[in-house]
Amino acid sequence: MLDNIGATSNIEKVISGGYCIGCGACAVQDGSINIQENAIGLPQARLMHDSKHGNVCPFGSVVSEDEIAKSLYEVGGHYDKRVGFYVNNYVGFVAESQYRKKASSGGVISWVLAELFQKGEIDGVIHVAEGRDSIFEYQVSESLGEIIKRSKSRYYPVHFNSVLKKVLGNGKKYVFVGVPCFVKSIRLLSANNKDVAESIKYCIAIFCGHLKTKAFAEMIAMQQGISPDAIASVDFRVKNLKKPANKYSSQVFFKNNVGEIEALPPVSTQKLYGLDWGLGYFKPKACDWCDDIAGETADLSCGDAWLPETVKDPLGTNIVIVRNRIIDNILKEGVDRGSLVLRVVSVDKVYESQAGNYRHRREGLSVRLKDAETQGAWTPMKRVKVAEHEEVEARRKKIYRLREKISRRSHFAFKKSKTKSNFILFMVRMLPFELYYYFLNKRLFRGAVKLLYQYAQYLIRRIK
Repeated sequence: MLDNIGATSNIEKVISGGYCIGCGACAVQDGSINIQENAIGLPQARLMHDSKHGNVCPFGSVVSEDEIAKSLYEVGGHYDKRVGFYVNNYVGFVAESQYRKKASSGGVISWVLAELFQKGEIDGVIHVAEGRDSIFEYQVSESLGEIIKRSKSRYYPVHFNSVLKKVLGNGKKYVFVGVPCFVKSIRLLSANNKDVAESIKYCIAIFCGHLKTKAFAEMIAMQQGISPDAIASVDFRVKNLKKPANKYSSQVFFKNNVGEIEALPPVSTQKLYGLDWGLGYFKPKACDWCDDIAGETADLSCGDAWLPETVKDPLGTNIVIVRNRIIDNILKEGVDRGSLVLRVVSVDKVYESQAGNYRHRREGLSVRLKDAETQGAWTPMKRVKVAEHEEVEARRKKIYRLREKISRRSHFAFKKSKTKSNFILFMVRMLPFELYYYFLNKRLFRGAVKLLYQYAQYLIRRIK
């Protein structure tokens, strides 16, 4: 697939520098590599010896997303550096059945998975679902019921090595669903591992702002009086049919004193502390070194269409990028028979739907690259250039650097708070950073009012 796919990688530097995302690709290639949870609740690769299989690492490989995508999609496709290669871009949702209602957004991914399965294109799906050994983990779905049931976004750290190893060589074809860096690692694995190439027929990516450690789910539970040890599950995206799509709720499921699972009422994320994605609470370091927002190595990429004309619809709307013509034809068939409501949009509209994400992961990355260069620190190879930081205004540079500090501090501030079973300690420790963040973003007053409201909501819940 790629001429330089076997080039030397930097997996040891990835791990020592804190850039490992814990996807598990290296462990698929090298059985001596273990994936273990680190101190902040993030899966990490543990090398037993010098590994020669780092060329499958999404942050250690010297092969870029552009090179991978070019080998897959260049013929007959369009290209834009913001989204990579593409056949068509759409905005829309699923109109039939309960797909949209059960999904986090417009339901397009679940619908496409079901169509691929029913048409015999695949035998199953490898995706994140409620787990056996963890709250969430990668699972294999080989029935239509399982595929549909296991929809929705799950902001929880996972790795795919164990489940992928189980299906390799069984003669079946699968779709892999994951965030962009995970899909990149699957593509790298496919180029290095014949069994992976034969098993994974399609890849679908979810637009990604950044991943979260386990602390994100624990934070949501703790501020509602549930101990992290008692969490059974979390529904991070409960739609509120009376509010816009971006005003959703979260719901915690927990084990009571006799081991039965109970559910707390859904709580609006506006009332919960720490869910402002821009702050970057519990963000893995690797996420600040990823420049792929749109899943450029995937056959299909979907995200939330955070657009003025769509966000008011509480059921949610997808932004869709198609790179595989088979999938594009399936979507067109769905539109023709009324199963889908889609309209073709430009790359500008895709960018608009995720503009803040793009700024942080492209413009902000140039600032982080410059800082690392100044410090003499090794970084993963990136398509963004250091020189681009010169075009970034001083205030934006401060915002990007502050976000790094907030992410780092959040990991350990929460760990201390959890040790003392006192969530308010975490809120207090993060307060100065939040206020400065809102000040830099020129919305200090609004930010302060928001924090006061969330503090008050927390205290009200505790009193009850």
